[in-house]
Amino acid sequence: MMTYLNNKPAKTLFLLILLLAINGTLIIAQPTDASLITKMKNGKMPGASFAAVKDGKLIYHKNLGLANITTDKPIDDQTIFMQASVSKTMIATAIMQLWEKQKIDLDIDVNHYLPFSVRTPSFKNDSITARMLLTHTSAIQDEWNTLGSLYVLGDSPISLSSFMQKYFTHGATYYKAGNFYTYRPGTQYNYSNIGSTLAAYLVETITGDDFSHYCDTAIFQKLCMTSTSFLLSGISDTTRIARPYGWDGSAYWYAGLYGYPDYPDGQLRTTSTDLSRFMTMYLQHGTYEGSRVLDSTTVDYMLRQQTLVEPAQGIIFYSAKASNGDVLWGHNGGDAGVNTAMYFNMTKKTGAIAMTNGDGTSSSNADLLVNTLYIYGITVTPDSNDVFPPCEGTAASFEPTFSGNMTIYPNPSDGRIYVVLSEIGDASISDIHGKVVLRTKLENGQNEVILPENCTAGIYILSVISKNGKERMVRKISVVK
Repeated sequence: MMTYLNNKPAKTLFLLILLLAINGTLIIAQPTDASLITKMKNGKMPGASFAAVKDGKLIYHKNLGLANITTDKPIDDQTIFMQASVSKTMIATAIMQLWEKQKIDLDIDVNHYLPFSVRTPSFKNDSITARMLLTHTSAIQDEWNTLGSLYVLGDSPISLSSFMQKYFTHGATYYKAGNFYTYRPGTQYNYSNIGSTLAAYLVETITGDDFSHYCDTAIFQKLCMTSTSFLLSGISDTTRIARPYGWDGSAYWYAGLYGYPDYPDGQLRTTSTDLSRFMTMYLQHGTYEGSRVLDSTTVDYMLRQQTLVEPAQGIIFYSAKASNGDVLWGHNGGDAGVNTAMYFNMTKKTGAIAMTNGDGTSSSNADLLVNTLYIYGITVTPDSNDVFPPCEGTAASFEPTFSGNMTIYPNPSDGRIYVVLSEIGDASISDIHGKVVLRTKLENGQNEVILPENCTAGIYILSVISKNGKERMVRKISVVK
């Protein structure tokens, strides 16, 4: 029998759901466990984790239900949930970090940054821009016959770079007419997972770093998101992950811990506490506990209408209305056995999160659960007990940045480069398909590295691992011949 457990005492305000008027302010009762469990049962959600923040404080945190039906393992503070499309908010954050550094222009052709060309067949002379990718107006379509066939247990063996090249290059493995809509880029809205993924790949081509690793160091580490990773390989204890369950009409079925090559658009796994830190950073205009991730003006820019095309779409984040009429910004997500939501109001400095390991239904899903928590949260006055847990322990295996210094030149090159290191390291060079073309050892000082003669012109990735095997530095190499 499935049991629902409350493993963290909530702040006690009321025992009944009621409205009280105090000094002219409506105070709404904290949602009862029973009411949340009812919604979870209606939505076919075996387990869930909820959080609400206000004024930088964690005002509500609740775990209910089961992470694993077979073993009766309950959801707890350490439970990690797959986020589905809430993952895309990390893509937006990463791109806008590069935008702040003037490394990307949102309104020029993305082919300026790519090692291959992306064009819609119907409008071959029209540019696709990063802004279009981030607002779902790029005319790039999700070809689900392809995407659905590439789900695998574990992380996908297909690299992001290889998948992007094979999806967008005419004649390549995953290229189909159905990869694109027939309208002009920038003129219509159609939600696009692959468009968002291409934006994530821009982060790789611009920085020379794997997108997952970039997020580890540029976002997660800065926010004490120690239980967060895009890849299953980055989670040291996968038993902490809530098992995703679908519903066949009469019983739950286990979807497995799966992955896919377009992982940035949906494969983020994190806890409700970690994601609350991320949401708090946005509510505080780019900072969290003294660590700045984005400039305040960047956050304001992201959370506003970006195109003339409806709906109200910001930079990945979109707006919605709470049941009381408040405008919220955020994102939701759904995948096999996954239903999540994160929304917040900048004026009231309040936001809420719901993450579940069930599909959810239209009558009871994560959006509705978040609305319940948000309506409660705006009436709460945070107190000294409403604190985030201390930043300690980790389930995610972050790779530290290289502690030494590394310089490469010339770049672009004809295939002969010089790598200057301040310590010893092992190096590998891979092509855009992820195939290693050269492995070599590097010494302290200047090292001459020559790519094999059969390497054609294009983009290559140099990865250097320190002698202790734990630190890595990645650089993009451009070869012209």
